[in-house]
Amino acid sequence: MKRTTLRNCAAAALFFLLTAALLAAANFLLVDDVHSYSRVMLQELYDQEGQIDTLFLGSSHCYRSVDPAAVDAALGTHSFNAGSSQQLPDGSYYMLREAAAHNDLKTVYLEMFYTGYNQSASADVPLACYLLTDFMAWDSPVRYEYLWEMGGMAGLADLLLPARHGVVSLGSMPALWKAKLTDGYAPGNYAYVTYPDAGEAYRGNGFVYTEGVAQDGYTTLLNVDPGAPLSDFGWTYLIRIAEFCREQGIRLVLFTAPLPSAYLSNTRDYQAYVEAVRAFAAQYGTVYWDFSLYRDPKAMDLGGGDFSDAHHLNGIGAEKFTKVLCEVIALDAAGEDTERLFCPTVEEKLTEYADNTIFMADGYYDE
Repeated sequence: MKRTTLRNCAAAALFFLLTAALLAAANFLLVDDVHSYSRVMLQELYDQEGQIDTLFLGSSHCYRSVDPAAVDAALGTHSFNAGSSQQLPDGSYYMLREAAAHNDLKTVYLEMFYTGYNQSASADVPLACYLLTDFMAWDSPVRYEYLWEMGGMAGLADLLLPARHGVVSLGSMPALWKAKLTDGYAPGNYAYVTYPDAGEAYRGNGFVYTEGVAQDGYTTLLNVDPGAPLSDFGWTYLIRIAEFCREQGIRLVLFTAPLPSAYLSNTRDYQAYVEAVRAFAAQYGTVYWDFSLYRDPKAMDLGGGDFSDAHHLNGIGAEKFTKVLCEVIALDAAGEDTERLFCPTVEEKLTEYADNTIFMADGYYDE
């Protein structure tokens, strides 16, 4: 009986070892995690444990718009941009918790591009979750909670076998394997996250510098439903973020990176979204800065040459915006009324302070 039990235990152990080896081999051979912005971002986040006091969260409108190096030079902070592609409100919530577990955060700036706060569920964009959980620490409880809440058992299965949600092309495999065996994961090596042909380059601490200007006009991605300017999903995680910050004694500031005036003009009922978030900010004793409504266009001096597409800043625009953002942060810290810096309505912005995208030739963007 004893010998049979030992054999069964040995067989089980061998099965698990072989399974682990096969999963590791599949990950090495098939999955490209070398060319990932979020992989480098999270690697740097963990490397700076205990140092970060200022955190930026949000989607690509965050990591393409805010340069932590410029923030730190202006404000004397140690900031980090933990934005990620298509980061949804739940992703911001779990990244906040992960960063707070390793740092004594003082201030969190949550970028709130409106489309993410109008998703119906995280499972609608599972890749937004995997871009973060694939690279979180293996012993992080946040990692597994986020995966489970997003996808249940299917989400956990994707953690064991990332090839389920991303397989490299056959022709790219040899170069990928070489990178993995040499310098692909070397700290500070941004060669694999620099794309000259695409005009994109990772610049450190989560910031991605983008070149180029909008080529296809300023058609909106989504109009706002005035009866529900944020979805239930968006409200749920915005409240969770605010409550977590309140419990941890972290200052939470809500903001939206600037959108072209032409895009704003093409988005129906955007005012409803602004008013809803402003009301939420007031309820939680904080502020909401929508830089699409920034009153002084000369101070930020943004125009068509500062946007890489219909709604993202390029690198030149990001540096301009980061400078103004720091000025507003400094005024806020000094107790100044920052609300006066922003137009109360979209109508005022478009009639009195619009940027030059609004004056493009007829037919360049939708009316």
